[in-house]
Amino acid sequence: MNGVILTAHGNFSSGLYSGLKLIAGEMENVKVVDFLENDGTEGLDKKLTEALESLKEYDNIIILTDLAGGTPFNRSVLLTNENSNIKVLAGTNFQMLYTAAFEPIDDLEEFSNAIINTGKEGITVFKLPVVEDNNNDDFEGI
Repeated sequence: MNGVILTAHGNFSSGLYSGLKLIAGEMENVKVVDFLENDGTEGLDKKLTEALESLKEYDNIIILTDLAGGTPFNRSVLLTNENSNIKVLAGTNFQMLYTAAFEPIDDLEEFSNAIINTGKEGITVFKLPVVEDNNNDDFEGI
């Protein structure tokens, strides 16, 4: 299993994790780091460092963030850029979290790409199928 840190602005991380808990229960390999209004970069760095420390037993760690270029993403990159066993991804959705939490890692680079692709595949719009019925017998006499 992989170590996963979920970090984002506000309570986005907590909210996303609550959905995962509903399906799978508490996950020891997933740590949530909310970046709250009064945290500042020092507070966020402290939380991220604590989360990384608590996952040190895992061979690989995926850090899922909400927004590329946002503070949680930037601070995660700065804190982990020396570690080849940690990848920081942005644009997190539920499918990405689920994949990161449960799928085994063979190759960290391939796994990161698989997480991103899973996230993309989960983005869709519902459309009612168009049914063409040239036989309008049901509407005769209207």
